[in-house]
Amino acid sequence: MISGCWEAKPGTYHATYTAYEFVHLIKGKITITPDGGKPVNVGHGDAFVVEPGFKGTWKIGEKVFKHFDIKLK
Repeated sequence: MISGCWEAKPGTYHATYTAYEFVHLIKGKITITPDGGKPVNVGHGDAFVVEPGFKGTWKIGEKVFKHFDIKLK
């Protein structure tokens, strides 16, 4: 298990996940769109899990600061 904080400026990138990640979004707004799926909007105070095998786009609308925990194999 690893844990830490991550900060990013507005922008868009494609992500591929190979491990579970728990996210607590402390600041900012993100629209997460799975490849071939519907967009999900998250904002400050939200907590969620990204599962292994997720592939999709993260569009950061406002500067983001998050706490994360990643379960290693």
